Parts: sequence; C-alpha cells; structure tokens
Amino acid sequence: MRKALGSALLTLLFLSACQTSEEEKIYQTLRQREEAFQKKNLSLYLSCISSGYQDKDEDLGRLKDRMEGYFKNFDRIEYRSWDRSVEITGESAGVVQQFQLEVERGKARKRYSGKEFLFLKKERGKWKITKGL
Repeated sequence: MRKALGSALLTLLFLSACQTSEEEKIYQTLRQREEAFQKKNLSLYLSCISSGYQDKDEDLGRLKDRMEGYFKNFDRIEYRSWDRSVEITGESAGVVQQFQLEVERGKARKRYSGKEFLFLKKERGKWKITKGL
C-alpha cells in the first residue's frame, strides 16, 4: 500500500513538472513576442506565430503585412503584459493576459490596454500563436 502511494505521488510530481515545463515554454514564446515589439523585429515576431495562423479574416500573410506596417510606421512600440493565466490541453493552450501597448510616431503617442486572449499550438517542440492577435 505504501509503495503504491509513493509511486502515485512520484507520478503526480512528474506530471506536474512536465506541465510547468510546457507552461514555461509558452512564457518563452510570449516573452519573445514582447521582445519583437520592443525591437520592431518582424522575423522575431513571426517566429512566434504558427504558419496556420487564422483569426477572423486575417491569415498569416495579412498578419505579416499588418505587423510590417506597424514596425515601419511607428518610431517606438512599447508592449508589456502581466496577470497571465495559461490553460494547457495536450498540444493546445489558451492564454488570457492583461496588456498595454504604447506606440509613438513623431510627437503623437497612443496607448491601448486591455485583456487579450491568445491560442497556441505546439509545433515541432515550440509553442506558436494560432489565433487571437
């Protein structure tokens, strides 16, 4: 009985550690996206996005064009997120987080903030955003 309980506890701890590891990988993707905003680096940004990205009427090509326009047109982009909640189900995940985006062009500055819902999928060992931008 004790052996079975100990074995069950070890299995639970192992599964918990795996979940934390996957959550950390998702955090890495989100931090990389944040860094891409700060650096206005399109290729870094796109490395966080799934080739199968689709949200409303926007596919990866349209998202790329939109982000390229933002990175070229704004002098400064400041993005940060916090109060993040991650739900992982197999190879898919959902993230809810608060965000603030500040953009600047010349002397004009705009700030947007709110809650964003992102959907991710694990592709070749890396979590990529599939929807929600």
